[in-house]
Amino acid sequence: MAMPKWLRDIDAALSIRSQFVLSGNIRDHVLVAREGLAACPLIDAIWSILEPRGFQGILVWDPIDGLSSFPQGRSIQLADTSLAKHGRKSEADLAKIFRAIAVPDPKQPPVAMVVDYASRVDTSLRTPEQLFAAAEKAAAASRLVPRADRSTPACFNPIVWFANRANDLPFWFTVDNPRTISIPIPLPSADERRTWARVCYDNIDRDNRDTGEEEFSTTLGGLTHGMTLVEVENVTKLARAQGLKASQADDAVERFRVGDVDIDENPWRTDALRTRITEGAAEIDRYVKGQNRAKMRVLDILKRTSIGLTGAQAPSAGNRPRGVLFFAGPTGVGKTEMAKTIARIVFGDPDACLRFDMSEFKGEHSGDRLIGAPPGYVGFDQGGELTNAMRENPFRVLLFDEIEKAHPRILDKFLQVLDDGRLTDGRGETVYFSESLIIFTSNVGIVRKDERTGVVERLVRREDQETDPEAYERKILDGVKNHFHLELQRPELHNRLGENVVVFNYITDEVAKAILDGMVANVAKTCLEDTSLTLELTDEARQQLTQYCTGEDVLENGGRGIGSKLEAVLVNPLARHIFDANLRQGRVVIQDFGFNEQDGAYEIRAGHDAAD
Repeated sequence: MAMPKWLRDIDAALSIRSQFVLSGNIRDHVLVAREGLAACPLIDAIWSILEPRGFQGILVWDPIDGLSSFPQGRSIQLADTSLAKHGRKSEADLAKIFRAIAVPDPKQPPVAMVVDYASRVDTSLRTPEQLFAAAEKAAAASRLVPRADRSTPACFNPIVWFANRANDLPFWFTVDNPRTISIPIPLPSADERRTWARVCYDNIDRDNRDTGEEEFSTTLGGLTHGMTLVEVENVTKLARAQGLKASQADDAVERFRVGDVDIDENPWRTDALRTRITEGAAEIDRYVKGQNRAKMRVLDILKRTSIGLTGAQAPSAGNRPRGVLFFAGPTGVGKTEMAKTIARIVFGDPDACLRFDMSEFKGEHSGDRLIGAPPGYVGFDQGGELTNAMRENPFRVLLFDEIEKAHPRILDKFLQVLDDGRLTDGRGETVYFSESLIIFTSNVGIVRKDERTGVVERLVRREDQETDPEAYERKILDGVKNHFHLELQRPELHNRLGENVVVFNYITDEVAKAILDGMVANVAKTCLEDTSLTLELTDEARQQLTQYCTGEDVLENGGRGIGSKLEAVLVNPLARHIFDANLRQGRVVIQDFGFNEQDGAYEIRAGHDAAD
């Protein structure tokens, strides 16, 4: 296997650079071709390019253990022999070592230095600025060291810094410094993961190798996108420890990412889920009224998800979420309630629905609340609301309500989630969404605001739905498409949604009456529980209430409109009547409703029968 590009870059730059800042994936295995294929730590990889050049060794300093040498036991000589002694060193001693390496004695064999755990220097030294300043000065003074072998080009004695992130070191240390270069070490490529998975095939118990090495490595290499080689190896060790077969590589990866979840305990694979989906139509009808087409679309997607066919048309489904839904339609028609009902069906608990009100994310930097502030900002080490919640429990329904109100740049964060099923928070930790179901809701396509005049124009009305349901659905789908393509200029996000846009209808008169009856029943139940009063309405009063609460203007706002109107017409005057009459027990019979023009409030005429 070829040497990694970043290692080739270091090798090529030894004649023009004297200091290297390596950041990123610095604690992972590095695959090098040494007596076959070998996986080694980063410092071994550095040594693999220095040893052929005649270097006598590497001095290693870290803030905890001080100075040591590599390879272990190697004696390294400097002009001042006391400087190379192992152990703790002061900032002044380190400055002298930097100078001795950068400007060596011509008779001294070449030697390199590694500063490990460089991200922790600030917390371990009293004057870390002096250390970096001394290193910068040494870089400026460094000179090429000729090699005894004339065929080997002269190069600098390098000082190599291992840092978690490049910006953990002072920015001035690498900026505009021609002798210092910052080289990020990326996560392993698919080819590297496949190569290492082939080596790790031996970790699978011999009796469980029901697939060949090549098939296993190809599968595992594809499933571990975004993972280090150490993690790939740990997946195979976990598989061995839990007795998984080679053909169960996907289960091993899943357990590694979300925790030790037994197959029988995974909510997506239980027989109980199939039962709940089978009974899902009745469950949805209980909480969401009149959305039959949306209900069938949702149940189809849940059935597809439960048997693992989400993204089956792609060469590899990768680590994408279990499912993605986009609920589009008028306000107050059950989009949010549908998401909570899905959580009941899938996980048996409405609290498994984690809701984010995206109207709170209008600012460009408000997305930091989701994934955490970037490094260097206050609170970056606390993580984000979304990433922390997923780390605690990856089995969730994630509801992003009114997504159109979020800042467009926040939507960009969802591209990685929808494509790769993962997200990296401000602390640099990766969380996975492969066991979640993601739902967006939106009102786009219903109204449009003229930016010049500020006038809001309704694009889709209840009449459109009643006269031509197919045209009504097309209008909303076109509205969603135009919003992403024209207004947000993010067609790629719309493409990720595919055919998973579910259109919700306006509430019809018949459905409105059913919703109203349910709400009135809830009022009566609460009244009995909290005041010991039984609430009844005469037929005339119920007819009046229906006229008030299901008018055209009310139904434009869906179920919320009905609830708001019911509160004004029934709940408020009922509470006033009970309070003023000091009613405590018995039966309250509402005979009719009225509106007091002077007070601007609704009134009820009711009788009261005291309890026996």
